[in-house]
Amino acid sequence: MRTIGDWIRLNSRRNPAREAFVGTDGRVTFGEAAERAWQLARGLRDSGVQAGAGVGVLAGNSVFNAEAFFGIAAAGGVYIAYNWRWAPAELAAGIRETEAKVILVEDAHLPLLEQALEILAENAGEVPLIIRQGSETDSLRRGTGPLDDVATPESPLCIIYTGGSTGVPKGVVLSHRSALANAINEMYDCGVGSRENERGLIVTPLFHSAALLCWLVPHFIAGATSVIAEKFSDESVVDLVGREAITNTFMIPNMMRRLMDGGVLQDPAIRKNLKSVHTGAGLLRMPDKELFTGMLPGAELYFRYGLTEAGPMVTRLKPSDMLDPEVDGSIGTEYLLVEAQLQDPDGREVPAGELGEICVRGPGLMTGYYGRPEATAEALRDGWLHTGDLAIRDDRGYFYFRDRLKEMIKTGGENVYSAEIEQVLHLHPSVLEAVVVGVPDPKWDEEVRAVVVLRNGVQTDATELSGFLRQHLAGYKIPKKMVFMRPEELPRSAAGKLVKSQLKVNLGWNA
Repeated sequence: MRTIGDWIRLNSRRNPAREAFVGTDGRVTFGEAAERAWQLARGLRDSGVQAGAGVGVLAGNSVFNAEAFFGIAAAGGVYIAYNWRWAPAELAAGIRETEAKVILVEDAHLPLLEQALEILAENAGEVPLIIRQGSETDSLRRGTGPLDDVATPESPLCIIYTGGSTGVPKGVVLSHRSALANAINEMYDCGVGSRENERGLIVTPLFHSAALLCWLVPHFIAGATSVIAEKFSDESVVDLVGREAITNTFMIPNMMRRLMDGGVLQDPAIRKNLKSVHTGAGLLRMPDKELFTGMLPGAELYFRYGLTEAGPMVTRLKPSDMLDPEVDGSIGTEYLLVEAQLQDPDGREVPAGELGEICVRGPGLMTGYYGRPEATAEALRDGWLHTGDLAIRDDRGYFYFRDRLKEMIKTGGENVYSAEIEQVLHLHPSVLEAVVVGVPDPKWDEEVRAVVVLRNGVQTDATELSGFLRQHLAGYKIPKKMVFMRPEELPRSAAGKLVKSQLKVNLGWNA
């Protein structure tokens, strides 16, 4: 199995004139990308970055960030993706935890870094070498031609922080082997980078595994182009898909619903160019899938489930599954190189139709959580990654997500799975987004409540939605209270996932 350094070298020969990265800060071919990666790698080595050493990157969605990733990989270092949405104290904690000796930073995020460094200095922490975008980064580049590759497939490639939606974010260490295994899964199972003149649009943050490992790396390995959007907006999607002839993209479901709700997917430029849309990290039910198909009949739709610790992808629904009512609500079947199993608390596989924890093994798994041996030992047991996610599996091998173990609601002695209620709410034609949580209750232990976002131009109320739910669910699963909110009022993690704990705080439901 090859390293990222191998793919830098191979694509410099195979696709020297084809564009590798396109962003607001430039356009770079594969030949140029290789030369710039080798030059940056030499400078990093001269600055003391040895094999396996961490190099922090504080950057947005840009060519600068993509070049940093491949340059660090070529040096044999470890790319540490710092989240530019963190508060200064969080960034300081991340720098301290990952022990980065060098940090590459974009101009736009320099104020955040400076505040974090002040906190480090106040606490007698070691301050790393800071290399700023522009002349400082350019002066670091040196030499010409290929560089010897000191990494192996088992070497650490990157540290990506978890979303932190259920606790403190943890730095996930992933190897070159993991990144290549996930790329193979993406290319084989989802056709990523497989079309002639494939051009993928990245709209989710590069500090998240979906953008870095599911789009940037597979496209690079396949010799396809990554077009990096600085930020997601209706206007930027239409502009880039048309101007850059985008053929595929990944976006989370609430991004998709936003585009569909505004009619953006019917734009002629999108209908002409976009051949596949991939989504995950949220719910997508039949009304959304049918609406997508009606708006964009010439494009394939994929749904996928994964988590950073798995490298990240685990299961997927293919286009042939999307409008099949028998598997509506499913998160799909395993990727080629993934083995997924539902286990009981004692580690035994449960039969089809029974609830169990999703456990995963295969070459894509993380090495562990950086600096957290106890958390690593808890997550990786007997060769299996224990995800903390509950699901059932039917006799055809399709998985159906039920809930996070930590988010299961216990009410009146019954277990209630918030995802099950959310999925039914998403079947209602008026519902754009729905969130179900458990709230402490002296009588029932926890009370089921829901927050609902409606589609543009429609009206409904809690009585109608409760009646709709009763057609599908037992009475004890019906939310006792519903609150209606606007999309922008829902708190989200840096990766775009809804943070239920913060939502409960905002609504005063946490006490």
